[in-house]
Amino acid sequence: MKLLILIFTLVFFTKLLSAQEIKVPADLKKFVEQSFQTYPKVSEMSDLVSLNEVKVELGKAGYMPTAMGDLSYRRQYPTPYIPFSDGNGQTNNVNILPANNYNASVSLAQPLLDLRVNPQINKAKSDLVISKDNLESFKSNLAYQVAQIYYSIIFLNKSLYVQQEQINLLQSTLKQISVKVKNGDALSYDLVSTEVKYTNAGNFYTDLKAQLGKQYNMLAMLTGIQGTDYLNDTSFNSLVFNMVTDSVSSLAFRNNPDIIIAGDKIKSASWDIISADRSRLPVLNIQAGLGYKNGYMPSIEELNFNYFAGLGITIPILPSSRPVYQRKMAVINHHASELALETQKAVLNKDILNSLDDIHKNQKKLASADTLISQAQLARKLATERYKFGVITNLELLTAVSNFKDAQLSQLQFEYNLLLSRMDLCRLTGIRWW
Repeated sequence: MKLLILIFTLVFFTKLLSAQEIKVPADLKKFVEQSFQTYPKVSEMSDLVSLNEVKVELGKAGYMPTAMGDLSYRRQYPTPYIPFSDGNGQTNNVNILPANNYNASVSLAQPLLDLRVNPQINKAKSDLVISKDNLESFKSNLAYQVAQIYYSIIFLNKSLYVQQEQINLLQSTLKQISVKVKNGDALSYDLVSTEVKYTNAGNFYTDLKAQLGKQYNMLAMLTGIQGTDYLNDTSFNSLVFNMVTDSVSSLAFRNNPDIIIAGDKIKSASWDIISADRSRLPVLNIQAGLGYKNGYMPSIEELNFNYFAGLGITIPILPSSRPVYQRKMAVINHHASELALETQKAVLNKDILNSLDDIHKNQKKLASADTLISQAQLARKLATERYKFGVITNLELLTAVSNFKDAQLSQLQFEYNLLLSRMDLCRLTGIRWW
């Protein structure tokens, strides 16, 4: 008993710890909720859930009675009759059935015992669970897609700021070289090469702007929010999507949406096997009916009230559903669903290992980025001073300036990649933060 309590406590603490570490900005949660309400695919999958709810109710209708109304007229020829002699040598015919037959009736059938209905209802319930899990899986993927776009916009904005500083530095350097060329202290080649560098930096800035516009367009498609420059968060928080737990695989196998759906499909397939087995069983019904019809002796033309009640049993001997083949298909589908689950687990385990490797790699790169920036900044300052005194060439100055800004952009890229790796790990483990 103590061991069970300890295991439960550890599992609960792991879940609690993971949930506590996932901190996201309020703006991001707002965008996610907006996407759930706006993106049409969410409503489409919600309708599929409603459809499966109706299918469950339809399955339960198998326990309910069925009623049929019948109005018919039939002209019959020849009509059966019995000949009678009148004692005078003449023969009179007495009709047993009328030539004109009328019938107006209502019949009722109530199943008393039908073992085929329950598996069909459970199959419908399993499909309902799958549709709900599909909806939650799509919402999860949508939330992480919105988060990726959100931080992509922040990354591009910060990259644009760094690139603008790069352009400003090149512009300042370009002015400095122009003065040197006028004074005869530099060559026209130095001026042209700097202008090329400046133009390339401007082109890269334009590309970043275009990428930023595309990200805003994508966010607008998902959330319905139009415009740009409405993000309040402008930084990469080190605690965002930083999941702290030692049981990543067990957490993922328990919470990953794809694993859950694969398990649900196995349960649904098992009900197909049971349905195929029970399709051979007989069905016991109560049958009753009432109405008006003619054809009753002695006044066969007169409409008379009639009713009936009884029991009926339907025994499938050679049904059109072919239970043998239905069962074979159900067993194959069940086995395929089990293999699909194992495949999903193998893929999930591989993806988790890749995410952990990416996190470790980006953490190492990010750890060296500060040193790289400090060294590049010092090299840029030294190059600028030395160029003023003509100690180094224009190419060496441009290289020093570019290296500094490239180091800053690399640091941003490492921070962004680390965040994406952490986000992907959270997605794989099925963690909800919205």
